[in-house]
Amino acid sequence: MCIASRRRPRLRLLAALSLMGVSAASAPLITGPVPVPRVRALPVADARAAGPCRAADLVVGAPYATVGGRSRAGTVAVRYEDEGAPSWLAPDQPGAGAGFGAALAVGDFNRDRCADLAVGVPDQVFGERRPGAEGQGAVRIFLGSPAGLRPDRTLTVRDLDRRYGTDRFGAALSAADLDDDRDDELVVGVPGLDGGGGVAVFGLDGRGLRPGPVVTQRTGWVGQSPAETDGFGSVLAAGDLDGDGAAEIAAGAPGDGPKGQGSVTVLDPVARTADYLSQDEPGIGGEPERLDHFGSALAVGDFDGDGRDELAIGVPGEDDGEGASTGYSEGAVQVLDGAALRQTGGTWTGRGRKGPYDRFGAGLAAGDLTGDGIDDLAVGAPGRSTVRVLRGADGGGLTGRKAVTIGSPLGPDGQFGWSLAVHRGGLMVGAPGAAGYGGAVARVTGPGARGVVPGVTVVPLQVRGLLGYSFG
Repeated sequence: MCIASRRRPRLRLLAALSLMGVSAASAPLITGPVPVPRVRALPVADARAAGPCRAADLVVGAPYATVGGRSRAGTVAVRYEDEGAPSWLAPDQPGAGAGFGAALAVGDFNRDRCADLAVGVPDQVFGERRPGAEGQGAVRIFLGSPAGLRPDRTLTVRDLDRRYGTDRFGAALSAADLDDDRDDELVVGVPGLDGGGGVAVFGLDGRGLRPGPVVTQRTGWVGQSPAETDGFGSVLAAGDLDGDGAAEIAAGAPGDGPKGQGSVTVLDPVARTADYLSQDEPGIGGEPERLDHFGSALAVGDFDGDGRDELAIGVPGEDDGEGASTGYSEGAVQVLDGAALRQTGGTWTGRGRKGPYDRFGAGLAAGDLTGDGIDDLAVGAPGRSTVRVLRGADGGGLTGRKAVTIGSPLGPDGQFGWSLAVHRGGLMVGAPGAAGYGGAVARVTGPGARGVVPGVTVVPLQVRGLLGYSFG
């Protein structure tokens, strides 16, 4: 499958607001029951009163948390900058197995300059749950205000004039201003959508989260041949890949291909262009192999300082042969030039010797961790519970020189590196397998100019249920 690039000028992007981060306080992890106070809805007039927006410095999902006596209902921890203890977000009526918090995205959806939060609930079921069936899914919106986040609407496929199916609507989320209207659009992954998955865009051409297009592999300007197991839209990222000031969307389909080799499609729903990427395409190294799962993780960052983002693609099933039949393999990361969408540099792996089951590249995050103004790339290897930080270099791109490997403070089996986020020069690391799959979150102080890691601290959170599965 291949679709030729069809590019034309795009609209200008306004940067999305950032909500996630955490202070470096050190304390032991505490696990326990999840307190979920009711979230009081504020009148719109109060929410937009004069005054600064109340900012949060930690947003982290725990989608398997028991809430209100309902197993795996899920919750999201939010810690505000003016409070030491976190608040907990959850639906008024938690649903067993719903997975509230499995995906998170931040953006200004209503143009009030406060950061809003979208929470994916991909296993939510409306009506009777069928044994073994996937969830229909939903996305819950929380609007920012001077008083903090307040609950707003819930989005489902019904907003797109579609019937409920085993869609897993909200399994992945991203936010960016795609149409230059000064508010962010919300991009929703729907990997279980009939026909191999899809990507839904809310908020184009108008204020608020108005339903927009649903992009699938069958969409005319995408032009691919899907299969039901592709999982198109399982992973999302957004960034300015061609340097024109507007963001494109990278959508992962890690199950694409007859053997789950995986693919990524770069989408522009405004210009209606698409570029198909896989290890079977010219300019991209490697060979598509069984259960490579190319596109299982995505990150965008300007690693060479040229003003254009590059696209980092995780291939956690990549292996020289050992473990390839299971998909739990050494893993790799490939970085593509944003404009040409061809690989730049070699393929990154976690270590020189073979490391079966490392799954290097299962988690990715980009940002400036060294304070030099150039983005770096953090790569999780949750099978080994380590994170590798590759440094960006002005004019040269990512380099292994002075790279840092961060070991887990939570033991070898915590899936340390499953999820990653960069904020304010620090690296947030999720370890949802820690504490008997209660989960944990750690903060790594930026490596600094000399590549030295001053310390790793565990964030104290009283929660169970795969805490650290996702970040805002």
